[in-house]
Amino acid sequence: MTIIANTFLKYDAKGVREDLSSIITMISPETRPFMSNMTKSRSVTNTFFEWQTDDLGSAAANHHLEGDDLASFTAVTPTVRLGNYTQISRKDFIVSDTMSALDLAGRRAEVAYQISLAGKRLANDMEHNLCGLNHAAVAGNSTTARKTAPLAAFIKTNTSRGTGGANPTVSGGVVNGAATDGTLRNMTEDMLKQSCKESFRTGASLNSSWLGHTLRR
Repeated sequence: MTIIANTFLKYDAKGVREDLSSIITMISPETRPFMSNMTKSRSVTNTFFEWQTDDLGSAAANHHLEGDDLASFTAVTPTVRLGNYTQISRKDFIVSDTMSALDLAGRRAEVAYQISLAGKRLANDMEHNLCGLNHAAVAGNSTTARKTAPLAAFIKTNTSRGTGGANPTVSGGVVNGAATDGTLRNMTEDMLKQSCKESFRTGASLNSSWLGHTLRR
């Protein structure tokens, strides 16, 4: 069809208001399964914090004579004392005073919005650091940042790491050597069942107290 001559079109107009939604859609995942399923937590008052673990030992046949006299006693096994270091996680931003005076779409105040984003980004970093990394605990000094030993560094029993793999090492109750991955192989149902069985029967060396983070915005 032909447009009638001198028809004033949108393409020539200068005063058309923009149509900008007041909703900001977050396209990044915000679920953190590991931290969400941590059932216990506690506050620490030092950059190095400790806890104790114990175990019941392996189950065994246990039947004795009625009236049997006990001639000796089983030695008591002391608890195991473990420790980890806190680490500092930081997200920063800077917003001008002018931004606070503007009429913004999707948020009332830019500073408040950026603080909200920083908190979520910190939480995502924590989930990544605790589940996606494998390194020893680092005490830190004036030139080296402290590091919290993550989940992978505390799984040291009932493992199935493959050829060349090695469990993490612990010295003085602190992880001083990260786990080593073995040769890649195809996972089988038997491997999974065996690991699950051993972890349930004799306990996996993991305790939620190993987590330590200091958050900074």
